[in-house]
Amino acid sequence: MTIMRQNRITVVVVLSLLAGAPRLDGLSLAQASHQPNPMVHQDGTRIVDGQGKEVKLRGVNLGGWLFWEGWIFGKGILTPQTTILTRLEKAVGVPQTEEFRTAIYENFITEADIQKIAGAGFNCVRVPLHRDLFNEDRGWKLLDRLLGWCEKHQVYVVLDFHGVPGGQAKMATADPGDARHLVWVSEENQKKTVAIWKSIAARYHKRKIIAGYDLINEPAPPSGEALVNLYQRIIRVVRAEDPDHLIIFEGSKFSSDFSMFEKPLCENQAFSFHMYTWFGDDRKKHLAAYQALAQRHNTPLWVGEFGENTYDMIRTTVEMYDRCPEINGWAFWTWKKAPSKFPGLVTIKVPGSWEPVMASVASLFGGNMPDKAKVGVGMRDFLDAVKLQNCNYDERMEQALLLKR
Repeated sequence: MTIMRQNRITVVVVLSLLAGAPRLDGLSLAQASHQPNPMVHQDGTRIVDGQGKEVKLRGVNLGGWLFWEGWIFGKGILTPQTTILTRLEKAVGVPQTEEFRTAIYENFITEADIQKIAGAGFNCVRVPLHRDLFNEDRGWKLLDRLLGWCEKHQVYVVLDFHGVPGGQAKMATADPGDARHLVWVSEENQKKTVAIWKSIAARYHKRKIIAGYDLINEPAPPSGEALVNLYQRIIRVVRAEDPDHLIIFEGSKFSSDFSMFEKPLCENQAFSFHMYTWFGDDRKKHLAAYQALAQRHNTPLWVGEFGENTYDMIRTTVEMYDRCPEINGWAFWTWKKAPSKFPGLVTIKVPGSWEPVMASVASLFGGNMPDKAKVGVGMRDFLDAVKLQNCNYDERMEQALLLKR
């Protein structure tokens, strides 16, 4: 902690004691001392920048880069990152698989992607993060580099812990381990989760390009109390290192149930819901509930994920968000992916040599894998295919998202 920050804390504590004020648990020091918050932060149900100007964070998720899902790579909606790595290791060995992982990190998202995102008119990226990134310096270097690109191109960043130690759900989207070690039942994994957030907050407390910390993606806790308890543990360590950044809370049931929040958990917070309509168009019903939540807690809303739908559904959803003053923007899922049922923004031209590899990876037992040489060719071709210049960009989806006519 720097001398300046120590002095700042001392002043706030002394003033509180002199005034007989209550403790500042969860309170932003900037707010407690009436100093302007230099970061993107909460102002009632609005999100504002360091100058107090309202900010609508409209952007895209960077799924498939620092957190993998099989379908983004071409096959396997239920295939998590660990399965992809394990089956590639079996096919070509650990060293070649590790080279592939490194190359995905280098090629899947580059400065060219961030420049394209900014040039299209988006001002934010939500970055799904896997727990394994924080086991080595490489993960920190990747994030440092991303923040530099985003500062250069004026694109805000939301850091999203998409797969916490042990996993926060049994779904592939959390890349869980053994069910006995889910974060909700493992004290060790809870401590690891808290420690990682402490490290993130300590490293990035001065980075204004970060719009917020999305603590846990789509948590599936055994109870609302379990979720709130873990959030409170994370809040304490984050606020000890970083008094100013926005903290974002997701509800359970795929970020749709916020009934466990009886009151705000801290100052300078936002709620993030996810909205997909594959099983029926219930958008208005859910939105009314979220709007009531925001008004009840005087807390802003942000849509962390939506997408995987038709152009018309995407456009009308964005129009709906824009009509709701409590919604402070959204992040489309996702920026880059292999072709799927629905159109995307950036679509990977999946090489024929890679298709049988992912088909085997995504199969129930990983059978029918091509021989090692062919797998190597498929890996090499896919690494070239994911580069932005080799992908298809869909301007019609851009128009639907940004309501361009």
